[in-house]
Amino acid sequence: MKQVTTPVDGRNSRWQRHRARRRTELITAARDAVAAHGAAISMEEIATACGTSKSVFYRYFKDKAGVQAAVGEYFVTRMRRRMVAAASEADTFAAMIHALVSEYLRSVAGSAEVYRFVVTAPDEQDSTIERFVDSVRDLLMEQHVRLHGHRSMPDAVLQCWASSTVGMVRGAGEAWLAQGDAPGLPDRHGMSSLITAWAVQGLRPVAPAGAPGSSHGEPTDTPAPDLT
Repeated sequence: MKQVTTPVDGRNSRWQRHRARRRTELITAARDAVAAHGAAISMEEIATACGTSKSVFYRYFKDKAGVQAAVGEYFVTRMRRRMVAAASEADTFAAMIHALVSEYLRSVAGSAEVYRFVVTAPDEQDSTIERFVDSVRDLLMEQHVRLHGHRSMPDAVLQCWASSTVGMVRGAGEAWLAQGDAPGLPDRHGMSSLITAWAVQGLRPVAPAGAPGSSHGEPTDTPAPDLT
């Protein structure tokens, strides 16, 4: 029996490709506008900076929250891709944590206003940030298994560990970003090492090297279990 094929509507296909390209152009233009003018920018200001109108944006995105979600998806997808590459090159548990933390801080510091624009989007179930956090949690679990060669703890406990680590790193990173040039605040490299120490050795205060009571940035109380 001869197979019947449905002809492809060339005009519809071209239109869909055009819409996809235009949507990406608007996302990157909005990202650039936010980076230049700050996270508090309005939709009117975004449209003006992009040389278009709000009505054009709203043909592709429902509202400002939709623009925030789209810019967020663009931003975190690329950040996660870099985090995966960095973590995959690490050959120890501590090096893997440091690689993830370093890439996270590099990304948020390099695009601070864009990051703020994304994380201040209205809270919604299954939001862009929620999906990103969950994906990094899963990445941590995968890397833990890769580096240990076996599941050294039950899956449920491993997920709790990964979730707590992601939450701590995100909280510390956002606090670091918010404080700007506060006296005594480490630079990005120093903060990466500090957060890594907290994640690997336990959530105990670790003073930067040279600070009163510190011992080269290492904890001075009971040693933490060896997780490497």
